[in-house]
Amino acid sequence: MSEDGQVSKRRVYDLPIELVDRITAFQTDKKLPSEVEAVRRLLDEALKYRDTARMVVERFLDRLKTDGMPSSVSRDVLVGHPLVTKIEFGEMDTIGFTMKGEGDFQIRADGSAFRRDETYNGYGDQWDPFPPKPKKLAAPAKANFGKPGDMDDEIPF
Repeated sequence: MSEDGQVSKRRVYDLPIELVDRITAFQTDKKLPSEVEAVRRLLDEALKYRDTARMVVERFLDRLKTDGMPSSVSRDVLVGHPLVTKIEFGEMDTIGFTMKGEGDFQIRADGSAFRRDETYNGYGDQWDPFPPKPKKLAAPAKANFGKPGDMDDEIPF
């Protein structure tokens, strides 16, 4: 377990000296207690650039299950995230946020999440559940071949 109580796994990496020097310079600049903490923060920050909206929403909802306070979870998941451009705190512990290239999202204290409809033009609240639920496929239409009134009777040639 790491110092902050999270489950961790020990790894050993062979890094170029120049990279190690950059890491220790970062540690010194940020006044971090250890080189390991510097590496953790650098990796976490870099990996956030790969996040999708689904990943951020799932991370938020997972933390909400244990924390229960959307504002506190927002601090941990959304604040400082390089792809989150706007955060809004609404009524009844509703959190709204915007992600670069992904759009507007809303998460409620009950754990429900929504994405603003892509056809939104500034009028009304057009929110769809997020992630979207898979749509059920309609049952295939039954063929009506060879019976009176089928399509073959209406072909004009």
